[in-house]
Amino acid sequence: MQPIIGITMCFDGSDMIKPGVEYNYVRREYGAAVQKAGGQPVFLDPSLDPLVAARLCDGIVISGGEDIDPTLYGQLINGARQQEPRTRTDWERRLIDACDEWSRPILGICYGEQLLNVHYGGTLYQDIASDLQSQVDHGTSVAAAYHEIVFEQDFLGYSSGDSVTVAARHHQAVRDLAPGFVVTARSSDGSVEAIAGRGHVGVQWHAESDQTAEKIYEEFIKHCQARAASVASVRSQLIKIPKFLSRFSR
Repeated sequence: MQPIIGITMCFDGSDMIKPGVEYNYVRREYGAAVQKAGGQPVFLDPSLDPLVAARLCDGIVISGGEDIDPTLYGQLINGARQQEPRTRTDWERRLIDACDEWSRPILGICYGEQLLNVHYGGTLYQDIASDLQSQVDHGTSVAAAYHEIVFEQDFLGYSSGDSVTVAARHHQAVRDLAPGFVVTARSSDGSVEAIAGRGHVGVQWHAESDQTAEKIYEEFIKHCQARAASVASVRSQLIKIPKFLSRFSR
């Protein structure tokens, strides 16, 4: 069976779509990338209990979004930037915990990578251009920029030393890496472009929008399938243990 991949959505918290109406939204590219890679996408929002979502899905994609509340990583807001509503962020953090409980892999995209890092104790650069004095164009929330990244370790179908051009739409990046994670790719200005750890992976760019989609999504879905098979095997063995022990209690 094709693995079920849950995709979280952005929240319209500023009347962007229609005044007075709350919406969830996501680029259609996410579902298309998952489907093309062999998965069945389902779209998730906070009306679904995180534990139920983790049980239903074989893996989770945390999609892009606006900035994460900097108080979550011990900083004050540096400049006037639009933040993703805490309703989404708080629910996704519960979803991450639920995925850990059910051994479900997560692929974090842009905001999603940043959230993984923050959730496990890392921090962010609030603005790459000013904090890193970077000359690399990382795009904006609406317009992508294309720049090269280099892999420092093997990662989702790419080998250490590989370079590839990616589609970027962000102005923030991982600063202090969360415990349990490693950096797997960087751009030429040194900013973190990919991380892996605790059974999860994150990319700072939008793989569903560029040539990396095929490898990134296909390898992630293969990872989800392998993890699901492993977990199912362990659980089946645990179920057999009481039956085996019952032989000696008669």
